[in-house]
Amino acid sequence: MTSPEPDFEAEAAWLSAVLTQEIPLGSAMALSIARLDAGGITLAVPLEPNVNDKGSAFGGAMASLMILAGWSLPRLLLRRHGLAADLVIGRCELRFVCPVYGPFQAECGWPERGAIDEFVANLQAGRRARLALTPEVLYQGDVAATLEARYAALPR
Repeated sequence: MTSPEPDFEAEAAWLSAVLTQEIPLGSAMALSIARLDAGGITLAVPLEPNVNDKGSAFGGAMASLMILAGWSLPRLLLRRHGLAADLVIGRCELRFVCPVYGPFQAECGWPERGAIDEFVANLQAGRRARLALTPEVLYQGDVAATLEARYAALPR
């Protein structure tokens, strides 16, 4: 038996509140959820609150947006399965490809089903769980930055 399709609209509303009210940086960045569906998530920000002294996007803002995009997916998995855990980024590698001079987005796809099942099973068994994700910053349809990240969920 397959599980029902998640209510992505309700999840996006809940997650938006988490990202902008529980994480003050999200609000300061003027973050919004542009897309949440079976393919993954896209977070969007305007340039103005995320600009550096050169008039382009601050590298820390691009890194933060990618980290939050990746963090959002395991956070939703915790919620869907009623699991209590502290979710952290354990390891990451950033690569900046080109400057960004306008509004930009971070996109992250869901991991494969096997990785999700293992993540959930580990937490249900009271063990630490990990997910490897690869968010990207997109600017005018091109990849401007990449992140290879491993998120860890620590059971409470």
